[in-house]
Amino acid sequence: MILVARSIVRAAAATCSSFHDGHHAHHIRARHALGDRDLAVHALVEILDDKTVQLSWDGNRCTFRHHDVDAIGQALALGGGIGEWIPRWRVLVLPDREPDGRIVFTLCDPEHWTDCTGP
Repeated sequence: MILVARSIVRAAAATCSSFHDGHHAHHIRARHALGDRDLAVHALVEILDDKTVQLSWDGNRCTFRHHDVDAIGQALALGGGIGEWIPRWRVLVLPDREPDGRIVFTLCDPEHWTDCTGP
């Protein structure tokens, strides 16, 4: 089976050129994360506000930031609110419309957040 990972970006984050945590997922990082999916935990994903995402699993609750939570919300609609969190890569993997597809997002600890950078 071939897994296809893609990153979707909405207009609000379209001018961002950052690959830091919480911004665009670089294809190499996405590939490594998908290769480590055996390390993933299944987490309930909730959007708290326009930049904050909460993951809950096994009694743990963690909040993270992302520059385009609308894209995460749209991907969540496909998967019923459950995602795969791969802590080693700080990557959230959500289902795509295609059966073998996945959408990859990086998430950032709020203490290490950096604003979007332009072109």
